[in-house]
Amino acid sequence: MTETLTDILELLVLEPAGPDVFIGPQPDGRNRRVFGGQVAAQALMAAGRTAPERAPHSLHLYFLRPGDPRAPLRYTVTTLRDGGTFSARAVMVTQGDDRVILEALASFAEPVDVVDYQQPMPDVPAPETLLPMEVQLADYADRHDGFWVQPRPVSMRYVDPPPLMAADMADPPAPVTRLWFRADGDLPSDPLTASALLAYISDWSILDPVLYATRRPPVSHSIASLDHAMWFHRPPDFSDWLLYHQHSPSGVGARGLSTGEIYNRAGQLVCTVVQEGYLGRS
Repeated sequence: MTETLTDILELLVLEPAGPDVFIGPQPDGRNRRVFGGQVAAQALMAAGRTAPERAPHSLHLYFLRPGDPRAPLRYTVTTLRDGGTFSARAVMVTQGDDRVILEALASFAEPVDVVDYQQPMPDVPAPETLLPMEVQLADYADRHDGFWVQPRPVSMRYVDPPPLMAADMADPPAPVTRLWFRADGDLPSDPLTASALLAYISDWSILDPVLYATRRPPVSHSIASLDHAMWFHRPPDFSDWLLYHQHSPSGVGARGLSTGEIYNRAGQLVCTVVQEGYLGRS
């Protein structure tokens, strides 16, 4: 895992490599493959660099192949449209000899004050009343070299049992997980970087409800992300806690679907996330 928030934000600083082409840095570590949230965040940054006057409003990605963490990531952006309100971009992510690992579509929009409604935030305990995840998982400190109890760049407090605990429960909980999270460190000031950071974080736990439903611990490497979609409703405020409400409406054909809503402390819907995972790996 990337050790600090600064480490994550440094991954979002892309190097120009030609017209609408960018190189994404890789973290120092021994990961077997590139973290999907990293590629999602960098793809959004690359697309946003070509539409600087507009804020992200949606992102749709297909994970095509595992990325090699030892090789640089190349982001090639194609302008599809610049309209009066929306700008659309396609992003192809490659490594090596044009080996495609991800394709994305991103849309950016001008602010339009016409309609404002949302579903209410779930009624959950305040984050101050909950234990940090590393405290909840203290009994698992001897697993994976202490991975589950080490400090994280983003504090996480689960309302429901974390998947590692849920997998050991005699009666599996419903495929719903709710957790608060808050970034610890110097926070991004521009909307594009804040949205990209949210894209990075959104991939950490979105498939938790699928793990619940299938009784799989999160360390089994038996689930792989197929695609990921996000709709950005309001700018995220990382200086306070954000609630991530995740649920799985379906699992069929070795695929598990999970949806998530991210709310701020005031109850405003910040972002909607959808991801499907493939369960055929072992």
